[in-house]
Amino acid sequence: MNALLAGAAASTSTPTTAAVDAYAALTTEIRRVLRRREEDFVVDAEVAEDVHVPEQRADLTATLTATGAGDDPEVLARARHLLVVLGHRSLLEVTD
Repeated sequence: MNALLAGAAASTSTPTTAAVDAYAALTTEIRRVLRRREEDFVVDAEVAEDVHVPEQRADLTATLTATGAGDDPEVLARARHLLVVLGHRSLLEVTD
């Protein structure tokens, strides 16, 4: 979730091509997980616009948790890559 929020926030500023690509790769993987779980939920530009709305952030977190997106190895790899690209090294701590 931290990577998704960081990517969405960065997309509202002047992101680098690497950041745009990394964010797109993360949202693609999230969509894959949501489709696999037959969830009717879109992670898209609307998320970037409403990323600071606590209720929507809570809904997104609940959806991602329910679908297991946070446990998917590809989602985690894309999220970590995005955080590296954005320079958020403090968010890269893995908790097991």
